[in-house]
Amino acid sequence: MRRVRHESSGFTLLEIMVVLFLVSLAAILILPKLSLHHGAKLPALARRLSREIRVLQWEAISRQRMVRLDYDLDRGAISASILAPSGDLSPFETSGVHPFRLSSPLRIRRIRVLHQGKVTDGKTFTQFFPTGSVEPTTIVLDDGDRRMTLILHGITGRMEIVDGEEKPSLPPPFYGPPSGEIPTMENGDE
Repeated sequence: MRRVRHESSGFTLLEIMVVLFLVSLAAILILPKLSLHHGAKLPALARRLSREIRVLQWEAISRQRMVRLDYDLDRGAISASILAPSGDLSPFETSGVHPFRLSSPLRIRRIRVLHQGKVTDGKTFTQFFPTGSVEPTTIVLDDGDRRMTLILHGITGRMEIVDGEEKPSLPPPFYGPPSGEIPTMENGDE
């Protein structure tokens, strides 16, 4: 009996899988180094911070305790803490809130908080109150090429993410009486 030999003109499934594996491996190693991938880190950081801010705001309300989002601008580290009934601050982690460090070239360019004003280095924090209000805060994020701004509004706790750098709207100044005293209704003044 004579054997007939059939020539194969296609690829086997195993060969195709090996090629796909090698292409995927090359993509995993090369894509993070491309500048196209680099630009997506800043919006991802803004989204992560906004999620953590929302979680901390709800944690402050549900636990009826003051919670803080702590920033170390020199080290590029972000973490959370909670005020214990004793008055001591302790590190705080919950689902969706974990300490992390910014990867290069991401950085916090500046933060403006009510209790400290403009901060460009060192440490500062944003406070979340049990009532649901938040310390008014403006966070300017930078990746060297682009900037994004997170604006937290105090009483409402509303948050905006703005592409670029935006100055926060300041509350109108309080103009009291020129003497500095608050007038009373006594002495017939009406």
